[in-house]
Amino acid sequence: MPKQKKRYEYKANLGKDIQGNLIRKSFYSTKSLADAKRKGEAFKLQYEMEMCLTGGSKTKSVKFSSWAISSLELYKKPYVKANTYSGTYFAPVKQHLIPYFGHMNIDEIRPIHIQKYINEASKKYAPETIKKDCNALKLIFNTAVDNQLCMRSPMTKSIKQPQYETRAKKHAYTQEQYDLAYSFAKQWEDGLSIMLLLETGISRSELLGLRWEDLNREEHSISVNQGLVVYHSADENKLVMESNGLKNKFRRRTIPITDNELWKRLCQAPRTVTLGKRTVLTDQIFHSPEGKPYQPNNWENRVYRRFMRALHQAHPEVPELSPHELRHTRATLWIAQGMDPYMAARLLGHSDLKMLTKIYDHTSTETLRQALLTTMKIRQPGSSRKETAL
Repeated sequence: MPKQKKRYEYKANLGKDIQGNLIRKSFYSTKSLADAKRKGEAFKLQYEMEMCLTGGSKTKSVKFSSWAISSLELYKKPYVKANTYSGTYFAPVKQHLIPYFGHMNIDEIRPIHIQKYINEASKKYAPETIKKDCNALKLIFNTAVDNQLCMRSPMTKSIKQPQYETRAKKHAYTQEQYDLAYSFAKQWEDGLSIMLLLETGISRSELLGLRWEDLNREEHSISVNQGLVVYHSADENKLVMESNGLKNKFRRRTIPITDNELWKRLCQAPRTVTLGKRTVLTDQIFHSPEGKPYQPNNWENRVYRRFMRALHQAHPEVPELSPHELRHTRATLWIAQGMDPYMAARLLGHSDLKMLTKIYDHTSTETLRQALLTTMKIRQPGSSRKETAL
């Protein structure tokens, strides 16, 4: 049996990968250890030259699917709210981007691949959805460049996104329509929540987040301290309902209740529900029939939409508006009645006057007429007093 030649091994250290692990490569020779080392050092020199030429990107290729999730967990998850992370970042990546790009290496993706995805996705998704996808892609590739996983981001200026269609104009009630809606809510079985929306301009999530402790009986006011939101958990892949849903610190505010009937009905609302032989104490003022926090969509289907259909049937001149349009209505009427814009912004929980500027842009001609008449302290046309032509 022939004698096997001795095999010499030399391990060259080529640096570290993105996880901080040593990159090593073995070189062999049957002549001598020095010969194996010569091969290793020659490869290492060539490797380092390529590293210089490529800007240090000569690392092991990483799949898009792997880096996409890692970048979100490192650069976004710790710094945004759970519902924002889930809806704005994790969902687009998991549902849209990984199925399309997941099999590709991060350094293989070019602008043409991005544009092809956008062109195909635009046939299925709204422009707002495409925008979320592109924002996520920018984050993924910018952090990949920073970590030397690719030389440059494929999210270049040449990338074209679908144009936004002109958004449907927001609607708001006139004062007459508001009065009809408010009077109808007083008679409606579950009208208390509608009255509060109309009177205060709070959002749906803020309404459903109100607790009994948020009623200040001395000041006749409500304190908005939380908002109820529902989202799919990125970690557990299940529906989660949380109360920490206020958009910013300005949404935490106190709103006086000036309608005595509304305040009385708020204080007298039942705090318990009976389930068989059990009596359950509720935390939320507006809760489900089981005494639990209302899932926002369930409340809208069971209470809000039923009210709007009945209101429109009883008063065809009053259109069916969304909860957000009731908030828009309250702001519009406050401004039309001469309220200081800063006070209106504070009551609505806006951080500045930008949102109120949008309200001005959507205000109807009739509402503007009423505002002028109120400001000038003159009567409506048809009164006995001499009118000023508008």
